[in-house]
Amino acid sequence: MTHSRLLVVYKKSQLDLYREHEPSSIEYLRQREANLLQRFERAHQENKQAIESVRLAISGRDITAHYAYRAEHESGREYDLVVSVGGDGTLLDVSHTVKHTPLMGVNSAPGSSVGHFCAVNAAQFGEALDQWAQGELKVSKLNRLQVSVNGQPHRTPVLNEMLYAHTVPGAVSRYLLRAGDIEEEHKSSGIWISTAAGSTAAIRSAGGEVMQASDTRLQFVVREPYNSNDPKQLLRGFSETPIHLLSKMRSAALYLDGHRRQIELSLGDRVVVGAHPHPLELVGYRANGL
Repeated sequence: MTHSRLLVVYKKSQLDLYREHEPSSIEYLRQREANLLQRFERAHQENKQAIESVRLAISGRDITAHYAYRAEHESGREYDLVVSVGGDGTLLDVSHTVKHTPLMGVNSAPGSSVGHFCAVNAAQFGEALDQWAQGELKVSKLNRLQVSVNGQPHRTPVLNEMLYAHTVPGAVSRYLLRAGDIEEEHKSSGIWISTAAGSTAAIRSAGGEVMQASDTRLQFVVREPYNSNDPKQLLRGFSETPIHLLSKMRSAALYLDGHRRQIELSLGDRVVVGAHPHPLELVGYRANGL
């Protein structure tokens, strides 16, 4: 193996986060919800052991590695490989700052963490690292979304999906939706727009279809459309061209790959969702039949 530079981004366990930010919650659980605390402790140990296993695998190879917590990590531009240690949530966070560097996901807690995008668990990481160095591990290019607001592209490439909705979950979302040559005025609980890679996630739960990983189309599903006498054509479907939204609300937001990254919108803001120019290079991804 030639000398390689790795950026390893890890997650902290729920137990660690509660200890840092809400220590009183730990004592509450100890007294009233001991079983829940025990689950947190088991997951904490599993995550801790996974990070240590990754460190050991790297220390035995000709590799320079930098370690960073997921909430504080940097761009992966100066590295040959970025490794996320956690689950899909950690990998999604990391993917938002990665444009050209390959990314490998290590599932730190297979028993409790979703790892659809993760290539291996911690015990398999050393072998996977050798396979990557020898060019034997498949690198998949996954399409991402480019979101623009009022003509300005947002910096975050979106791997899974974007949700447009009112900032209050129980409020009605009002907007104009255009896909292809069709434009409609909608009232609903919002709209999902996803990539093929994201078609097994939230949009599938909302009634969407699983897509082939190589499919470059956008998929959209309107959430709980208002039942009016004006039938709509754009309640769900696919688009080969960018999808356009015009906000008709003073308090709306775009939620990019979950709740951590949001773009606040107001009345009259225009949103365009299309293909991002830089697909994610994901190492060892198994599309699970996609």
